[in-house]
Parts: sequence; C-alpha cells; structure tokens
Amino acid sequence: MTTDPDRSPRERMVHSAARMMRERGVTGVGMRQIAADAQGPRGSLQRYFPGGKTQVMSEALDVAVADFSAGTRAAADADDLPSAIAIVVDSWRRVLLDNDFGAGCPIAALVVDVSESEPLRVRAHDRFEQWRRAVASIYRGFGYDRARAWDEAILLISAIEGAALVARAGRTVEPLDAVERLLVDRARRGHAD
Repeated sequence: MTTDPDRSPRERMVHSAARMMRERGVTGVGMRQIAADAQGPRGSLQRYFPGGKTQVMSEALDVAVADFSAGTRAAADADDLPSAIAIVVDSWRRVLLDNDFGAGCPIAALVVDVSESEPLRVRAHDRFEQWRRAVASIYRGFGYDRARAWDEAILLISAIEGAALVARAGRTVEPLDAVERLLVDRARRGHAD
C-alpha cells in the first residue's frame, strides 16, 4: 500500500500504479485497485486521470523508470567501464532481491501488456531510447566512439532485460551474475571486439 502522507492522493495513485505495474504488468492492474492501494478517493479517478488507464500508466512508467535509472546515473561516476557495468547490473540485482523477485522492469511490463495501445508502446520505446542514450554516454566517457557506444548500450540493456526476466522466473540472481561477468569481461578486453 502506498500511503505516504507527504504525497497528494493523485501522487500516491501514480506511485501505486508504478509499483503494481512492475509486479503485475499493466493488464493485471485496474484503476479501482490503484485507488484502493493508494487509499485515494475512487470518485476522483476521472478528475485526476481524464485520459483513463493510459494516462495513469504513462505517468506511472515515468515514476518507475526514475526509480530504475538510479544505477545508470551512479554508473556515470565510476572509475572504469567494468565498474560502471557492475553498478548498473547490481542495481537490477538489488531490485529483484529487495522485492523478493516480485518486481520487474516497468518498460518491459508496458511493452508486453499493451501492444494494442500505440501511445503506451511509443512511451515505452521512448524510455528504452532514453536509457540507451544514458548507457551509451557511459561507454563514450570511457573512450568508445559514438556508433560502438550505441551498439554496446543496446547489448547491455538487452542482456539485463533478458537476465532479469529469467531471474524472476527462477527466483535467482544467477542470470544477472552471468551477464555481469560476460559484460565486464567484454569491457576489460576493450575496443578490440
């Protein structure tokens, strides 16, 4: 339940939707469930979110992505690329462990559940691109050219997304550990690949 007294009922609803989306996907979350979880006024749903579920899920995605991007932001200050990669992967490992493997990637949840909603699909694509730019910037900071950094960024993101999914299914962080080892080894070899 999201009952932070410092947040307005509307903010609590968006934060509840973000958490619930990571846990259940988009189709597993209803507007009434969001209001109940946030202890918000159910009668105000239409006033707060005139765009309905699409609006609340779009806003929830932004909140969830902000939570998930902490590792990428911290990695930008790493001393070397292997350390940066380890920081990004570890942030995902901590999310899985802290949530007993119950929370996954909010962007993936959106893509999987709302393929029929073009606005939400576009929003998910934009957030993946935002993440890719941030990761590519880290690679650029360690000497990779623009094209190679862009490719390495999608490799890292795709590997983490896949590993997180497998980790949730198996309730083990071993897939993330393996991805980290392989990506760190690749980074240590440098630009030669």
